[in-house]
Amino acid sequence: MVGELRFSDDDTLARLVDSARAGHEAAWNALVDRLQRVVWKSVNMMTYDHEVRNDAFAATWLRLAERLDTIREPEKLPGWLATTACNEVRQILRHRGRDTVSLHDSRTNGLGDMIDTLADDTGEHAAGLLRDEQRRHVRDAFWRLDEACREIITVLVLADPPVPYDEASERLDRPIGSLGPSRRRCLDKMRTALEHQEGAGA
Repeated sequence: MVGELRFSDDDTLARLVDSARAGHEAAWNALVDRLQRVVWKSVNMMTYDHEVRNDAFAATWLRLAERLDTIREPEKLPGWLATTACNEVRQILRHRGRDTVSLHDSRTNGLGDMIDTLADDTGEHAAGLLRDEQRRHVRDAFWRLDEACREIITVLVLADPPVPYDEASERLDRPIGSLGPSRRRCLDKMRTALEHQEGAGA
């Protein structure tokens, strides 16, 4: 049995991954504690279905446990978990033979809370655009985007912590130089959709 070690918030992801790989349960628990917010934000963004969210959350950690030995760059783990969590939700929903559930459930927050971090072209929070009463419209606008824009916003805007551009380029399969313009274009599409909703009295 592996001897007990102690871990803290000051430990690097590399140490936690290496120790968890070596069989230290405390390291695994610390890893989950450190990164579970990333996974929850990702599954909450994808669906309001409580059961799907819980299943996807658990499945994401199962995937990490299965592939822990393959992790070569622990500092990129938050991005890997976010992508894996989104994929798990999609897989569960496909398996159930249905699309994502309604985004109009006012009892839940999900994307509406996370999209508060959406920035304008100057990097400032678009607080005026994203007031509480508009969160439903923001969720609707997000899901009306094409899949490419949803992926770009997920990686470049919603990821917590932020995904470095070199990693984002690899994950999105886009040149680094195109990421900034693509991000602005997709955010502009969201703003246009929101303005249309407001103009239509949605």
